[in-house]
Amino acid sequence: MRDVLETRHHPLHGRMFILSYGEFLSLPELPRATYLFLDIERLTPDRLAATPLRIAQLEKAMPGTRILNRPDRIVDRLTIMQRLWEAGINGFRVMPVTAPPEDLRYPVFLRGMQDHEGPRSTLIGDAAELDRAVAALNSPDGFAITEYIDARNAEGLHEKRSYMRVGDRLFPAARDVSRNWVCKGEYSNPEGVAQPEIELAFLTGTEDRDALRRAFDVTRIDYGRADYAVVDGRPQLFEINTNPWVEPPEGVPAWARRSAGTIVSAWLDAVEALDAESGIDRQEWVPVGGAVPVPIPPGFKRRNIVHKLLLRSGQLHRETGVMRRLRRVRFL
Repeated sequence: MRDVLETRHHPLHGRMFILSYGEFLSLPELPRATYLFLDIERLTPDRLAATPLRIAQLEKAMPGTRILNRPDRIVDRLTIMQRLWEAGINGFRVMPVTAPPEDLRYPVFLRGMQDHEGPRSTLIGDAAELDRAVAALNSPDGFAITEYIDARNAEGLHEKRSYMRVGDRLFPAARDVSRNWVCKGEYSNPEGVAQPEIELAFLTGTEDRDALRRAFDVTRIDYGRADYAVVDGRPQLFEINTNPWVEPPEGVPAWARRSAGTIVSAWLDAVEALDAESGIDRQEWVPVGGAVPVPIPPGFKRRNIVHKLLLRSGQLHRETGVMRRLRRVRFL
């Protein structure tokens, strides 16, 4: 999201703090703000366990603090997918590679549960082939088996749609089409099919919104992007990413810029509304108990140095504006 926040004018400059998990856990004071937790699936087990304890201390120090994406309620990506299955939203299952059921529906594929790399195997047709694929992994930890669903549309193309949630707002966030069953929406993909007018129509409509709101509610996710396909009239979710990429229009091919601009505008409007709903009119740091020493890598990148200087001087709320100016002079 930095690429959007730091490259354009918006009311959030001077209104936003960007903290690492290490900073959230270790700083003796924390800002009065709406808290939004991202990239939960990438948390190490010790930080996943420590974060809810610090949240409890935060709420004790600042009663009524609004918290989105509480890590103790979302847990991990595998749990998210299991909730979608149990709620009857998804008609396919995702399960650990160590415990495939006897009624596994083939074909299946392997994927990592702590990354955004997509499938880690080709489509696997039977149990013997699955055994070989699992045995070829360096370690089965963090991998899951996913039952494949045919996401081809009426044109015979694989169609993936996306919806984002920011607090109470939901809006379409992508429509990608590919000749290949792995449809990640990458502009460099030679199998991708550009359909900018159809995508723009989807992005400016409300199709699937009610179904996607239920999916976000079931998985207890307040901020993120759901990637899905519509199969037999029902949205089937591939994942909900709690730290989705937001693409600035200037970084995409010319034919995709109208769509990218529509998504960025909807995202900024939603985040600005989230800020307005907070009712917080000034920046304030409040002592919060439960701080624990967390080793934070020193880092000598220019961005890290500027971030630390802003933090130490009590000016971290100005970070996106400062970084915008530093980008303009090519310091970053």
